[in-house]
Amino acid sequence: MPRASLWQRLVHRWPAKLLSLLAAFLLWYQLKQTGPVVERAIERPLEVIGLGPNQVAVGVPDRVLIRVRGEERTVEGLRPEAVLAYLDLHGIQEGPFRKPVVVQLPAGVALAAVIPERVEARVERSDEKTLPLYAFLPGRAALPRARSVQVRGAASRVARARYALALGEGGALRVVAVDEAGRPLDLKARPETTGTRFAGPLLSRKELPLALPGPPPGLSVRRARIPRSIPVVGPPEALAGLAFVTGSVEWRVGSYVAPIRLRLPEGVYVLKEPWGRFVVERVQ
Repeated sequence: MPRASLWQRLVHRWPAKLLSLLAAFLLWYQLKQTGPVVERAIERPLEVIGLGPNQVAVGVPDRVLIRVRGEERTVEGLRPEAVLAYLDLHGIQEGPFRKPVVVQLPAGVALAAVIPERVEARVERSDEKTLPLYAFLPGRAALPRARSVQVRGAASRVARARYALALGEGGALRVVAVDEAGRPLDLKARPETTGTRFAGPLLSRKELPLALPGPPPGLSVRRARIPRSIPVVGPPEALAGLAFVTGSVEWRVGSYVAPIRLRLPEGVYVLKEPWGRFVVERVQ
């Protein structure tokens, strides 16, 4: 090919060719500087704001799972404390509500997903009650320093409360209100902890596998996250015959967090009410 013809082709419409070259260089430089985009999952406590002094939210999960997206360097260096999740219940009166989970993120990251995205629960009037207090130490009977405690929370839960248990391994024992069947209730106790004035042998603690039956016909579990085992306390003879703990959960279509209700023999108690995360679909 003649050299003059090659030169003519090179200089033909040279401004457009130069602009294309500059655009390609700028795109390459930007990608080099920003780095790859990644996602990260962070579990955070779910706060509730906007309630009156005599109101309480019932059925709200303690924690939510948040997925964030952004530049790898920014996302990997993100402190979980910089991510906030809350429910804004300003103006909500007593009764059921359905509210989105609000997530606050620092600059440089974007929200990819939050599970659950919305919370269905209810607002109740708060109440308080004085309960007799009993203590539990693994392998020992114990008498708490206080004979009773004051508990406060949702009026429906306060009405079900029958007594309180001081639980732990020793030192300051955590106070938990329970119903007639020994199931823990989400109530605030005052005092929250107590010591003991006597301890002797009596009860035992045991970790038992959780057996959770599947959903009814017509529903299918796509994903489930549940505790593998449940810590329970009770008389040694009662725990010796237990190989597992059976639970039940409310099955419904959607992605949600729900409590797992346990079936326990008389005299056996769970230390903390278990929760599970579920994604359930309808079978076509």
